[in-house]
Amino acid sequence: MNAEMQRILCATDLSGNCDHIYSCAMNLAGEKDASLLVIHVISQRSIKAAKTLAYFFNESQKDVVTEKTYSALRCMKEQLTAFLKKDLKKQPSYASLVEHMLVYPGKVAEEIVEKANRFGCKAIVLGAHNSSFVRRFFPGGTAKKVLKQTKKP
Repeated sequence: MNAEMQRILCATDLSGNCDHIYSCAMNLAGEKDASLLVIHVISQRSIKAAKTLAYFFNESQKDVVTEKTYSALRCMKEQLTAFLKKDLKKQPSYASLVEHMLVYPGKVAEEIVEKANRFGCKAIVLGAHNSSFVRRFFPGGTAKKVLKQTKKP
Protein backbone atom coordinates (compact mmCIF):
# COMPACT_ATOMS: atom_id res chain seq x y z
CA MET A 1 0.00 0.00 0.00
CA ASN A 2 1.26 3.42 -0.92
CA ALA A 3 2.48 5.23 2.22
CA GLU A 4 1.42 8.56 0.73
CA MET A 5 -2.29 7.72 0.38
CA GLN A 6 -3.52 4.80 2.46
CA ARG A 7 -7.18 5.73 2.93
CA ILE A 8 -9.76 7.71 1.03
CA LEU A 9 -13.03 8.81 2.59
CA CYS A 10 -16.05 8.45 0.32
CA ALA A 11 -19.04 10.39 1.64
CA THR A 12 -22.46 9.35 0.38
CA ASP A 13 -25.92 10.78 0.86
CA LEU A 14 -27.42 7.40 -0.13
CA SER A 15 -29.23 8.97 -3.10
CA GLY A 16 -29.58 7.46 -6.54
CA ASN A 17 -26.38 9.25 -7.61
CA CYS A 18 -24.20 6.97 -5.49
CA ASP A 19 -22.94 4.72 -8.32
CA HIS A 20 -21.04 7.66 -9.78
CA ILE A 21 -19.55 8.52 -6.39
CA TYR A 22 -18.56 4.91 -5.69
CA SER A 23 -17.02 4.62 -9.17
CA CYS A 24 -14.93 7.78 -8.75
CA ALA A 25 -13.82 6.79 -5.25
CA MET A 26 -12.90 3.23 -6.25
CA ASN A 27 -11.02 4.39 -9.34
CA LEU A 28 -9.02 6.82 -7.19
CA ALA A 29 -8.39 4.18 -4.52
CA GLY A 30 -7.24 1.72 -7.17
CA GLU A 31 -4.87 4.28 -8.70
CA LYS A 32 -3.42 5.24 -5.32
CA ASP A 33 -3.36 1.71 -3.86
CA ALA A 34 -5.62 2.93 -1.05
CA SER A 35 -8.59 1.56 0.84
CA LEU A 36 -11.97 3.25 1.13
CA LEU A 37 -13.94 4.34 4.14
CA VAL A 38 -17.52 4.87 2.99
CA ILE A 39 -19.38 7.23 5.29
CA HIS A 40 -22.90 8.56 5.61
CA VAL A 41 -23.76 11.32 8.06
CA ILE A 42 -27.30 11.49 9.37
CA SER A 43 -28.05 15.20 9.51
CA GLN A 44 -29.32 16.84 12.66
CA ARG A 45 -32.31 18.08 10.69
CA SER A 46 -33.19 14.50 9.71
CA ILE A 47 -32.90 13.31 13.31
CA LYS A 48 -35.05 16.17 14.58
CA ALA A 49 -37.73 15.44 11.96
CA ALA A 50 -37.73 11.73 12.86
CA LYS A 51 -38.02 12.51 16.57
CA THR A 52 -40.92 14.85 15.87
CA LEU A 53 -42.70 12.13 13.88
CA ALA A 54 -42.01 9.62 16.65
CA TYR A 55 -43.55 12.02 19.15
CA PHE A 56 -46.72 12.40 17.08
CA PHE A 57 -47.03 8.63 16.64
CA ASN A 58 -46.35 8.01 20.36
CA GLU A 59 -43.19 6.05 19.59
CA SER A 60 -39.93 6.06 21.52
CA GLN A 61 -37.71 8.96 20.49
CA LYS A 62 -34.53 7.48 21.95
CA ASP A 63 -34.29 4.76 19.29
CA VAL A 64 -34.54 7.15 16.34
CA VAL A 65 -30.78 7.56 15.85
CA THR A 66 -30.18 3.82 16.23
CA GLU A 67 -32.91 2.99 13.73
CA LYS A 68 -31.68 5.59 11.24
CA THR A 69 -28.11 4.28 11.64
CA TYR A 70 -29.11 0.67 10.95
CA SER A 71 -31.28 1.78 8.04
CA ALA A 72 -28.42 3.82 6.54
CA LEU A 73 -25.95 0.95 6.93
CA ARG A 74 -28.41 -1.45 5.30
CA CYS A 75 -28.98 0.96 2.40
CA MET A 76 -25.25 1.57 1.97
CA LYS A 77 -24.56 -2.16 1.92
CA GLU A 78 -27.29 -2.74 -0.66
CA GLN A 79 -25.99 0.09 -2.87
CA LEU A 80 -22.39 -1.08 -2.66
CA THR A 81 -23.40 -4.69 -3.35
CA ALA A 82 -25.44 -3.65 -6.40
CA PHE A 83 -22.62 -1.40 -7.62
CA LEU A 84 -20.01 -4.13 -7.22
CA LYS A 85 -22.18 -6.70 -9.00
CA LYS A 86 -22.40 -4.35 -11.99
CA ASP A 87 -18.77 -3.27 -12.03
CA LEU A 88 -16.99 -6.35 -10.71
CA LYS A 89 -16.64 -7.77 -14.21
CA LYS A 90 -14.86 -4.59 -15.36
CA GLN A 91 -12.84 -4.03 -12.18
CA PRO A 92 -12.51 -7.19 -10.04
CA SER A 93 -10.11 -5.42 -7.67
CA TYR A 94 -12.97 -3.15 -6.47
CA ALA A 95 -14.27 -5.92 -4.20
CA SER A 96 -11.37 -5.53 -1.77
CA LEU A 97 -11.20 -1.73 -1.64
CA VAL A 98 -13.93 -0.99 0.94
CA GLU A 99 -12.33 -1.14 4.37
CA HIS A 100 -15.31 0.06 6.43
CA MET A 101 -18.82 1.45 6.09
CA LEU A 102 -19.51 4.10 8.73
CA VAL A 103 -22.62 6.02 9.79
CA TYR A 104 -22.57 8.94 12.20
CA PRO A 105 -25.15 11.51 13.31
CA GLY A 106 -24.24 15.20 13.33
CA LYS A 107 -23.49 18.21 11.20
CA VAL A 108 -22.72 16.69 7.83
CA ALA A 109 -19.72 18.73 6.64
CA GLU A 110 -18.11 18.87 10.08
CA GLU A 111 -18.45 15.10 10.58
CA ILE A 112 -17.01 14.32 7.15
CA VAL A 113 -13.93 16.46 7.80
CA GLU A 114 -13.52 15.22 11.38
CA LYS A 115 -13.76 11.54 10.35
CA ALA A 116 -11.35 12.07 7.44
CA ASN A 117 -8.85 13.55 9.90
CA ARG A 118 -9.48 10.96 12.63
CA PHE A 119 -9.01 7.98 10.30
CA GLY A 120 -6.01 9.46 8.50
CA CYS A 121 -7.69 9.79 5.11
CA LYS A 122 -5.61 11.55 2.50
CA ALA A 123 -8.53 12.53 0.25
CA ILE A 124 -12.31 12.99 0.37
CA VAL A 125 -14.70 12.02 -2.42
CA LEU A 126 -18.08 13.79 -2.39
CA GLY A 127 -20.97 13.74 -4.79
CA ALA A 128 -23.19 16.60 -5.86
CA HIS A 129 -26.94 16.54 -6.33
CA ASN A 130 -26.74 18.79 -9.36
CA SER A 131 -24.12 17.73 -11.86
CA SER A 132 -24.44 20.71 -14.20
CA PHE A 133 -21.36 22.24 -15.76
CA VAL A 134 -21.53 25.32 -13.52
CA ARG A 135 -21.86 23.25 -10.31
CA ARG A 136 -18.68 21.33 -11.10
CA PHE A 137 -16.66 24.50 -10.70
CA PHE A 138 -18.76 26.25 -8.06
CA PRO A 139 -19.84 23.64 -5.53
CA GLY A 140 -22.55 24.45 -3.02
CA GLY A 141 -24.00 23.13 0.19
CA THR A 142 -22.10 20.35 1.88
CA ALA A 143 -19.27 20.21 -0.66
CA LYS A 144 -18.58 23.92 -0.22
CA LYS A 145 -18.54 23.59 3.57
CA VAL A 146 -16.16 20.61 3.41
CA LEU A 147 -13.83 22.48 1.06
CA LYS A 148 -13.72 25.42 3.46
CA GLN A 149 -12.82 23.18 6.41
CA THR A 150 -10.09 21.00 4.93
CA LYS A 151 -7.03 21.14 2.72
CA LYS A 152 -7.42 17.52 1.66
CA PRO A 153 -7.95 16.93 -2.04
